[in-house]
Amino acid sequence: MNAADTVSVIAEVIGWFALAAGLVLLLLALLIRLADGRWLRTEAVVIDEDGGSVVRWFTDDGFQSRRLSEDERAHVTRPDEEPAYYKEREPYRLRLHEPPPGRRVIRILGIVFIGIAAASAAVGLVLMFAG
Repeated sequence: MNAADTVSVIAEVIGWFALAAGLVLLLLALLIRLADGRWLRTEAVVIDEDGGSVVRWFTDDGFQSRRLSEDERAHVTRPDEEPAYYKEREPYRLRLHEPPPGRRVIRILGIVFIGIAAASAAVGLVLMFAG
């Protein structure tokens, strides 16, 4: 077995592991997306009233509003224009913080592993035709 055969075998093994990991990660990202839905960015306005604070935001369905808890109100930095995120399927649900980046990280890792698998397949093909 010469060096080209050895590199070809190593590239194939790495390619299969990377393909499996990439597909699992992309499937996991898809399942998270299906379960959690998509969160869209909007600008929210916080209004302080006698009974507490109310946040209002605009969606495709119109204006939405809800009461803020004291903990949420404490984290508001700019009451006149607070960046917020509402759920696409349920526009009455609002987050005053960015959705967790876990799904994005999982998706990017899946794409990276698929890229590694494609690169190792290319190396195997080059070695097959060159050797």
